[in-house]
Amino acid sequence: MFELMQFLHILGVAAWFGANLVRAFARGPLTRKDDETAAAWHRLTVSMGRVIHTPAAIVVFVTGFGLVGLAEGAYSMSDPFVVVGILAVVIGAVLAMTVIGPNGRRIAAAYERADHEQAAALSRRSSLVGWVDTAVLAFAVLVMVTRWGA
Repeated sequence: MFELMQFLHILGVAAWFGANLVRAFARGPLTRKDDETAAAWHRLTVSMGRVIHTPAAIVVFVTGFGLVGLAEGAYSMSDPFVVVGILAVVIGAVLAMTVIGPNGRRIAAAYERADHEQAAALSRRSSLVGWVDTAVLAFAVLVMVTRWGA
């Protein structure tokens, strides 16, 4: 059961990380094409939040608790690497709900109005926040692999 839980945990992180990278690297080419394509791309990123990021974060969170529980006392919820993992999921959720998701809708609407100045400003902010989320996730992966503080 531990191996299955660990597999699902890693798969969840991979989905989250992969979606972040797709969002980061596809943004430029898709937003330079035309306003309709740019608006559609940003609406798609909002959808990615619902169908990829949110389920992946839930899987990572639930399986993380499961892994600690199945570790037969080897790890506890207060171990630094576990705390970092929990914080990474919470930070990712907060960033997605407060910036990335709402900005995706605002950016799409700005492109639909041909308000390139607002679209660019919001897009830069979302991009920065997306990279912060990716860096937090990458740090959490490093901490998990090294079992920091255990």
